[in-house]
Amino acid sequence: MWIRGLLYSLAGITAALFGWNIALLLVYLTKFILTTISKNEISSSLETTLFNFERIFLPEIFLFPIVASCLSVLLVLTAIYLSNPTHDKANRRKRKDYIYMALKMGIITGLISALITIILYQPDWTSGVIRRLFGWGIIGLGIGLAEGLCWRFLTTEGSSSFTINRLIRSPIFGFLAGLIAAFLIELIRQTTKLGGYEEPLGFIILGICLGLSLTFSTTPAYQVALRAGRGFGMTKKQSDNRQDKPKIILNDNTVPLSLIYFSDQDIIEEGLSIQLPTKNHSTIVIGSANDSHIFLPGTPTKAATLTLEKKQWTIKCFAEYKVQIQAKYLLENSRPQPLHHNQILTFYYEKDKEKFYRFIFYDRFLDPST
Repeated sequence: MWIRGLLYSLAGITAALFGWNIALLLVYLTKFILTTISKNEISSSLETTLFNFERIFLPEIFLFPIVASCLSVLLVLTAIYLSNPTHDKANRRKRKDYIYMALKMGIITGLISALITIILYQPDWTSGVIRRLFGWGIIGLGIGLAEGLCWRFLTTEGSSSFTINRLIRSPIFGFLAGLIAAFLIELIRQTTKLGGYEEPLGFIILGICLGLSLTFSTTPAYQVALRAGRGFGMTKKQSDNRQDKPKIILNDNTVPLSLIYFSDQDIIEEGLSIQLPTKNHSTIVIGSANDSHIFLPGTPTKAATLTLEKKQWTIKCFAEYKVQIQAKYLLENSRPQPLHHNQILTFYYEKDKEKFYRFIFYDRFLDPST
């Protein structure tokens, strides 16, 4: 969890500072262009209007859309790569669409925030605290909405309750992050002289708050899962004979298992994920025995067991040279081996060394079916 928070926070800080520098460059460039034009081609009355830049054309019109866009894009990319750390090709294939969506959401919400800020800058309307609270709150809401929408189109959960909850949580957490960042920078401003560095410090705080808020709003729906890989493709013989299909035991009160997104199905197919129990002292038997929790036809009667003790899953082998972690065979009745995120588990057929079933173990499950 803390690693996710650190990565999201670093992404938020990087995006906020990058966006702030780009926006600042555009503000100075615009001022330079207006200065050049006013000195050569326009009347003094229009020159006065253009030079009253702080009131007529606030820097926020550049600042907010650019910072919001940078934050949206980088935080969405962080979410995508954290969701699928082992699927780089799939990420590269999909990320263009999600970058476009995040960019669009960032620009729209940034412009809305800038326009509201400009309106609130009218004399005697509101204080600077209120303006910043509204503006940054809207930026945070838009970034959270961009992350939620991208997840909605990325995930195989479709329109399930998990997706809807995330689509609701992310904008709310983003809005709260914006409010907290604005409040903190105002508090710092009143107690410390920042010497003109209020804005970059403020956007650093905004990036950290948004990163941390998305860490909590995108908390994995499941703690542990096994994703079925090679070996689970159905042959014609298996499709005609249910007894030859790999499956799980449903409605087992002692060791509850379920296929994620298909809670009423017990047949394991390639690409599906098995949600594992979260209670300690759970033991899952894997093999070809009819009473196995995970039934893999063709493998030894009892190939291995998975056990959860003190939030650590371990695997114990009961069949010589039939079980692998990564590329390492486990010895029969050897000491239980701890399992870690993204490790590959392979279970070989008892009488055919060329055939096997393969799982990927997830201990911080996000959405490995994507």
